[in-house]
Amino acid sequence: MISLGRLFLPRRLHERLQLDRYPILNFIRKEALPQMRQGTKVLDAGSGRLPEQTLRGEILATGAVLHTLDFCAGEGVDFVGDVSSLPFENESYDIVLSTQVLEHVQDPQKVCSEMARVLKPDGHLFLTTPQSSPIHNEPWNYFNFTHYGLTLLFEKAGLKVVKKEAQGGHFVMIAYQLHWTVRCLQNCVAPKALKVPLVLMAKVFFGFFTKVPLLWLDRFDTKRLNTQGWNFHGQKSGKSTYEG
Repeated sequence: MISLGRLFLPRRLHERLQLDRYPILNFIRKEALPQMRQGTKVLDAGSGRLPEQTLRGEILATGAVLHTLDFCAGEGVDFVGDVSSLPFENESYDIVLSTQVLEHVQDPQKVCSEMARVLKPDGHLFLTTPQSSPIHNEPWNYFNFTHYGLTLLFEKAGLKVVKKEAQGGHFVMIAYQLHWTVRCLQNCVAPKALKVPLVLMAKVFFGFFTKVPLLWLDRFDTKRLNTQGWNFHGQKSGKSTYEG
């Protein structure tokens, strides 16, 4: 889907209006990147290929050693493997990142436990996942999560929840769902002469003019009961779990 915003808006404003991505990027930037420094070992578990590794340059700029793992081989993927059975020794990494991966696995608890296993004592897990989103990457889209469910998964994996943050509130959720109209129109069966102008109008109206006021309104939703998803920061105990 061609983004009109990418063509006509300043880069930072365009990024801010990517309501499915910006809350995640902002969370990693403000919570995870400050934990990274020269020599910090970072695993991006479920990284995707190079075009999907949006923060790769910013991570490497900290001096951290970044390893990427994905189920499929491709450019930018260091290790091919399953996040439910990570091919690494116990306590190998200082930080594990997992962005929008947990909804695609068949056993979320096992995956969280695996990520905790490869963390060093006092290591950090930064994980993001949807609470509500359109079905995507079919048929590998199994779960959505509340913050209560994620807290349970973290605690069972031996991780203390340091911070949990909603990916926007009700009005951001409305804005994203309205923008999804563009994709619905693109996929509908209709004459091209009708569909093309409708898609263009929807991109302009739902992609910008409705998003800006709804983003402003979102600051007033403090309960965050209706959110796109959750960003979690967990930390492993400072004592080694695997001491003999």
